[in-house]
This record gives sequence, C-alpha cells and structure tokens, in this order.
Amino acid sequence: MHNVWTLMQREYLERVRSRSFVIFTLLMPAFMAGSVLIPAKLAEMNSGGVRHLVLVVNNPQIATAVMQELGPSKPQASTSPDEEALGPTTYVVQVDTTPTEAERDLLRQQVSDGKITGFLWLTDDALAKHSVTYSTKEAADFGQSVELRNAVRTAITKQHLTAKGMSGPEVESLLTPIDLKTVRIEKGREGASGTAVFVTAIGMVMLLYVVVMIYGVSVMRSVIEEKSTRILEVLLSSVTSKELLAGKILGVGAVGLTQILIWVTCAVLFSVPGLIASKSFLGEVHIPIAGMVAFAIFFLLGYLLYSSMYAAIGSMVTTDQEAQQMQWPAMIPIILAVFMMNPVLQHPNSPLSFWLSMVPFFAPILMLVRVLIEQPPLWQLALCVVIMLGTIYGLLALSSRIYRVGILMYGKRPTLAELRRWLRYAG
Repeated sequence: MHNVWTLMQREYLERVRSRSFVIFTLLMPAFMAGSVLIPAKLAEMNSGGVRHLVLVVNNPQIATAVMQELGPSKPQASTSPDEEALGPTTYVVQVDTTPTEAERDLLRQQVSDGKITGFLWLTDDALAKHSVTYSTKEAADFGQSVELRNAVRTAITKQHLTAKGMSGPEVESLLTPIDLKTVRIEKGREGASGTAVFVTAIGMVMLLYVVVMIYGVSVMRSVIEEKSTRILEVLLSSVTSKELLAGKILGVGAVGLTQILIWVTCAVLFSVPGLIASKSFLGEVHIPIAGMVAFAIFFLLGYLLYSSMYAAIGSMVTTDQEAQQMQWPAMIPIILAVFMMNPVLQHPNSPLSFWLSMVPFFAPILMLVRVLIEQPPLWQLALCVVIMLGTIYGLLALSSRIYRVGILMYGKRPTLAELRRWLRYAG
C-alpha cells in the first residue's frame, strides 16, 4: 500500500505542476465564461438600430396593420430579462403598392446597393398561399426574420378577427401571448424551472464525459510514454505491476478531481449575483446536493472503469498512432451513452431508462441524468453502483494481466491470439 501511495503522489504532483495542467485548468473557466458573456455582448451590440423596409402590397390596409405591429414593442411570450435589456429595433417602413416583377427587380437592386434593408412581398396572392417572402442581405439574422413573421401573422389575424365583429380590445386580449413556465416538483414543493434542470443535466453530463475521456486517455499516454523511455523497467525493480497500475490510475484520477473542484469553485464565484445579473437564466440554475454527490460518485466509477481499459490499451501499443487506432473499444460505449440520453431525459423512470442505466458502461452518463432529472429509487442507485463495482473489479483484473505482460513488450501490437496467451501467462 505504501508503494501505491508513493506512485500516486508521483503521478499527481508530476501532472499538477505541469504547465499544461495550469493552462487547461484556467482556460476552461475562461472559455465557459466567454461562451456565456461574449454572445450576450455581441447580441447587445448587434441589437437595435434602424431597419429600412419596403412592404409590397395590393391592399394598403395590410401594410398599415403590419406597420402597427412593427412599431412599439409588443409583449412576447419568449422574451427573457436579458433580451429586454437589449436595445429596440426601429423600423422605417415604406409602402409599395406596385407588386410587379419589374418593381421586384428594382427593390432587389436597392437591397444590393444598401439603400434599403429588405422588402416583404405581401401581395394578396402570397397571403392566399400563406407564403410571404422577405428579401434581404441579412438572411442569417434569424431574430429579425422571426420578428417580421410574427408581425405579419398577428396583423393578418387581427384583420380577420376584426372582420368577424370583434372589437380592438377583445382582439388584443385574445392575442396576448401566455407565458408557460415548466416547474419541477421536488418533495411536494416547486423547484427549479424545467429548462434550468434540463440545461444543468446536459452541462454536468458533458463535463463528466469530457473529464473521463481526457484523463482516461492521459493514463494511456502515460503508459506509452513510460514504455518508450524505458522508465517502467526501472520502476518494476521496486514495485509490482499491479501497484504501478493502481498508483497511476489513482494519481491521474486525483488530478481530475482537483481540476473539477477548481472549475466548480470558479463556477460558483462566476454565478454570484453582481457578476451575472440575478434575473438572467444562469441565476435560475440550481444543482441539488444529490446531483453533486451523484456526479462525484459516477465520475470516480466512470473514471476507474474507462481508465483501466485505456491502461490496457496503452500497455499493448508503443506509439500514439497505434493508440489512436486501438482506443475505439473504450470510446464507443461512452459515446453511445451520450447519444442515448434523449429517451432518458424525457422518461427517466421508464423501463428502457432503467435497463440502459444498469449497463455499467452507460451508467456513469445515464444514471447521472436520471438523478438530475427525477431521482430514481435508492435500490436502483445501489444496484447500479454494485454492478459498476463488480465490472470495475473484473476489468481491473483483466487489465492488470495485460498490463503486467504488455508494459515490457515492444514492437508490433499484439493480435487477439497473443492477447489470450498474455492473459494465460499473467494468470
């Protein structure tokens, strides 16, 4: 045990003191903060301004109704506090009652010359076909397209309702959007919003996936590096192969936990009211205690499961190129688990979700999702952990046999027949 502890310290300190660890640890929070703040800032910079539009119509009343909708801002069901802070867009609208092809070509030229932002083809024929065309150079501005579509749809609906005899206030009341907020019930009480729970689950799962993959590959590359530099031959004179494998896996795993702890601390500081507006979406994100405990448990179990596979792969090869070709057996299960998240997110306690989360190679991802969305019964959690521990024990025993022989093997990578001989020899 003393040798395992010593090897663990060596692996841990060697990586924590490296420049790559410091740079990656600092870059990840900076990247996450930038991915939240920079798009919001860019949206704020690009919002507002004056848009020059031309409405091509047969009926001027249609143009008047659309202009009213594009005037003062209307209540929107999907408007967030962050969006409310952005500057309003001002539309300068010109009505064109000459819907001819020649006029259309002229307007296209004006758009190309930058004289107008775009034009809406709102002819009677287009409305009858429910197919309105908006021509502009800013075709990628989806926000503007949605705003114009809503304005046209609301204007046409109001005209039809008014024609049926409804008064203006009745029409406005009928068309006022309803804000639907999904709330998660936790122990008989209302908890976080459904969107916040969903985003939190996706974020934590992707963090688990990335960290397990990164440090599993780190174990593999560490084995390859020590094989290529012949350091293992010196180490094996003082420790056994099992102690060396255990120290390596535990040491690299401790590095992963250290990095996650730093990232979580940065996330907590970043989320303090004042750094991010308390009304913003991130202010609603809430990670329950059970979710944090489950994340720690399934990170450790998932890391032990996959790092033992990567260690075996590293002991079978001698170069990074060979390792890239051989690591697909370790990558495919966790990638499949990510792809199978959707049915588990939608129905976390269905029979399908239960059986998928009991597969040890899928459990680190899928059982974590179940805990974050709707906590499963404790017996299912206990059964999942027991199955994973049994699988980890078997994989470690198998990997240690391959590791014991493979770390001293050089040259071409072994065939399946040679691997079977290694297992019999190491047994």
